Amino acid sequence: MAKSTKKKEPADAADPAATAARAGMAAFSPVAATAWMEIMQEGMRFMNTRLQQDMEVQRAMLACTTPQELMHVQTEFYRKAMSDYTEETQRMMRLMGLAVEATADEAKPKPGRDLDDVPV
Repeated sequence: MAKSTKKKEPADAADPAATAARAGMAAFSPVAATAWMEIMQEGMRFMNTRLQQDMEVQRAMLACTTPQELMHVQTEFYRKAMSDYTEETQRMMRLMGLAVEATADEAKPKPGRDLDDVPV
């Protein structure tokens, strides 16, 4: 099979709606955009880690020679997965709480008055 000579486009070029949404969010609130990116990065990190662990479990299951070994591998897999998902849910809730705090702090009115709001 011949190699494709087509250049890969950046993800944003392939999805102009995502580019527009990101730009709009950044213009609206840079703090919210930063928090959103941190949440997305954490989600991707977790998904990548879990997929790697899932592949390792599949290899271990294929190597089992008795039903007892298979049951042990499956039991450990489910125990670990439940623990990981519980911890990730807590981590995401913390990140979302911090994002709400940061966004709310940014939205609070500033003390004092601007000189522009005084009628002449």
